[in-house]
Amino acid sequence: MPPQCLRYATLKLAFILTAVFNLSAEPRPTFQSQSPPVAEWSRWIESVRQRALEYSDALPDFICSQKTRRYTASPESTTWQAQDVWEAELSYNQKTERYSHIRLNGKASRRQLESLGGALSIGEFGSLLRTLFLPETQAEFWKEGEEQFQGSAAIIVGFRVSQERSGWTLSFKKSHSLRVAYRGRVWVDATNYQVLRITQESLKLPPTFPIAYSEATTVYSYVSVPGLDGKNFLLPQTAHLILHERQPPIRSLNVIDFRNYRKFTADVRLVPE
Repeated sequence: MPPQCLRYATLKLAFILTAVFNLSAEPRPTFQSQSPPVAEWSRWIESVRQRALEYSDALPDFICSQKTRRYTASPESTTWQAQDVWEAELSYNQKTERYSHIRLNGKASRRQLESLGGALSIGEFGSLLRTLFLPETQAEFWKEGEEQFQGSAAIIVGFRVSQERSGWTLSFKKSHSLRVAYRGRVWVDATNYQVLRITQESLKLPPTFPIAYSEATTVYSYVSVPGLDGKNFLLPQTAHLILHERQPPIRSLNVIDFRNYRKFTADVRLVPE
């Protein structure tokens, strides 16, 4: 299927930029059992919540390079077929995400990102993680286990969000939009409450909605940003998005890399919105 024939499906997916704050000397709860005491677990989740809600205020302006490789496959196929590659300079300035210098298959493009077709992953930095931990979202959290992740001891936290409280919206072309219930997991650094990975999947999409299923994952890594020497930030490094469309039945996969982070400066040229 040529790229121009791909159906347009936009997932308002946040690629969360999380600042690494100085850690205080306060004691941190650690869990030796699979099911920690309720009071202890509640205090720990509140610490994770506070960190998730505070990060955007401490986050400076950035620019980075985003590369998205897009694939499709039929429902019965086990092989993904490459469709295209789009690249852009992604800026985060005044808590707003903008794309510039868009390239499609290595060639400069004057088209707006939303007009490229196919499955896209766009949205404001930080909104998804922040929405998950807002008290009014009333997300349900539980401990699923512990493991080493990127060299750090991590607590795996399961979560579920109802449709009524959800901040995750799936949009298809310009004709369909739906706020969806979802469930997933976050991997939280056991020493500083930072989220190292988030993965989530949609739940109970109605049969009349063009998208049958959606899954998204973002992985973070500590990065030293040129121009901001002496400070490390937990920034997205890779992500993937999977969409299953109903008619015609087709699966889409986006594999996304974020690289070359640097400080945003006023002379960066942006494509007008």
